[in-house]
Amino acid sequence: MGNMTLLQKRVFTETCFLFALTWVGLLSLLLIGRLLQLRELFLHQQVTILDIVSLFVFLSPFFLFMLLPVACLLSVFLVFLRMSNDRELLALRAAGISLYQILPAPALFAVLTFFFALYIGLFGISWGFDNFRSTALELARSKTQLVLQPGIFHNDFPGLTIYAKNVDANNRLHQVFVEDQTRPDLTVVIVAPVGYVVTEPEEGQILFALEHGRIYRVHQNTITELRFETYLVRLDLDKLLSGVSIKDKRPREMSWAELRKWLTMPDATRYRSEEFLRKISVEMHKRWVVPGWCIVLGMIAIPLALAFEGLKRKYALILVLGFFFVFYGLFTYGILVAELGILPVFVPLWGQMIFFAIAAALGIWLAARERGLRIGEWITHLQFKFLKNNS
Repeated sequence: MGNMTLLQKRVFTETCFLFALTWVGLLSLLLIGRLLQLRELFLHQQVTILDIVSLFVFLSPFFLFMLLPVACLLSVFLVFLRMSNDRELLALRAAGISLYQILPAPALFAVLTFFFALYIGLFGISWGFDNFRSTALELARSKTQLVLQPGIFHNDFPGLTIYAKNVDANNRLHQVFVEDQTRPDLTVVIVAPVGYVVTEPEEGQILFALEHGRIYRVHQNTITELRFETYLVRLDLDKLLSGVSIKDKRPREMSWAELRKWLTMPDATRYRSEEFLRKISVEMHKRWVVPGWCIVLGMIAIPLALAFEGLKRKYALILVLGFFFVFYGLFTYGILVAELGILPVFVPLWGQMIFFAIAAALGIWLAARERGLRIGEWITHLQFKFLKNNS
């Protein structure tokens, strides 16, 4: 009994170690990709390393949520592939220890990963996106104030050219000129004695406010002059932040409470489209399905590792990643089918999980009886025949 406990601890510890390495590596790649999208904002002198780290922390829950199933698959797969190639499983079978007796360690790991993913899905994702929106908005406001330097024509904002003669200590610009070409059939020229930046965190936008000025509208060779007390020019933050949306919340950015509120709202179609409400329903199912995949993929990794016995680790890793990409393609297609309303939500999402769960159980049952697939042996045999024929 003591030896079994020691074996379980070793398998569990090694799985956790590989899971941490896999998760950190995959998450770093995704965050670096987002860093490249925000490089113009990050390279600005008012953005500190702490600001960058905070943005990464706020983006991490969403990416972590989606990465947990593949990290669980790879970590369990690599542990059992190593044990198989090192003949540890063969030695354990010779000592009378079956595959079923080793299963509690990876099963416990998969269940813990399920609860971790579930917590992130229900609470962490919305927390991260809410903080990311507010932080990105503040950084954009700082960048806007710095970009609008006096005595220079600025066209950093799409469709807008802004000029100010000077700026005071309160960051208020004086003798302001703005040319607005955001509409293709109309050119608007605005002149005002005073201008300043206004941030609206609740709306997720930044406005350039002008006071006591004049508007000249040029349309089809006709010029119209208007006077105003206050005029607001909306700055396009989506393009300022290199395509990062911080305006309306999408379903994937909502908390569980917000999703339930939309789903249970009477006459919700009066406020949003049916397509949006279907996405709400799909997102609610996804918050449970993705954690469930941690268990299913963690278990299916065991027969896959035994099937690839004899292959070098890098080749086996390529094959199992190919399996994951096929699975992820099916999962993405299932989400699309559900969002389009072609099938009820639970059919493509939960149906796939049930299918792969049955496949995992069948694979473990066959592997325990040493009747599973021997893909590694087949590939090695084909390589031997190919080399023999060419020699």
